[in-house]
Amino acid sequence: MQVWENVVKVLVCDDHPIVASAIAMMIEGTFDATIHITHDYQQARAMAAEQPDIGLCLLDIHIPGEDARAGIKALQAALPQARFLLFSGSAQEADLMMALDLEMHGFLPKSSTPQVVEAVVRLVLAGGVYLPSGIGELAMRNAKATHPTSSTVGAAATPVAHTSEAMYGTLTERQIMVLQQVSAGRSNKEIARELAISPATVKAHVAHVIALLGVSNRIEAAARARGLGLIDPG
Repeated sequence: MQVWENVVKVLVCDDHPIVASAIAMMIEGTFDATIHITHDYQQARAMAAEQPDIGLCLLDIHIPGEDARAGIKALQAALPQARFLLFSGSAQEADLMMALDLEMHGFLPKSSTPQVVEAVVRLVLAGGVYLPSGIGELAMRNAKATHPTSSTVGAAATPVAHTSEAMYGTLTERQIMVLQQVSAGRSNKEIARELAISPATVKAHVAHVIALLGVSNRIEAAARARGLGLIDPG
């Protein structure tokens, strides 16, 4: 059974009532979920206390007068089993790094289409992580700035490997195998024969990996995976 079929309670927190209602209506209609709308983190914490079985939180990262980091941490403590998806009208580096630091399961700009939102919610509820395409490079830059290393190859690889594990640990062994085959230029049918699975399963793995890595196509997915050390460079 897919994970999202068990998630029936969703918390939406946005200080704009129209935006919150629009998101709630879309999620409710698509996932047949019970939606709880709040307009600040204090209300969200109160709702979490009343509904401890909330399975998904969609949170606006910028709410006037609120400390987003403190508010999100409090919700994480109150709802340890929930999945967390941040959305924002901007994609500033500070916001993206906060999403990483707080181990959010997703980050979406408010400009995203309903189709993208639905796909990302499904991915997050299925155990995946969705982050913007440039966040890998941003995280590595920050890791190198925070933990400077010598010029040796072994030392330089340390922060990259750590970042890869933290951001993309949700990739399964099978997805890594599929990625390696994609990197070698093989088609879905060829990968299916090589791994003894169906082409439809390969297609699903490729789509999942593309979403997880925040890229647009299989070629970009293979390139990003090589750059992050997730697959062999050959």
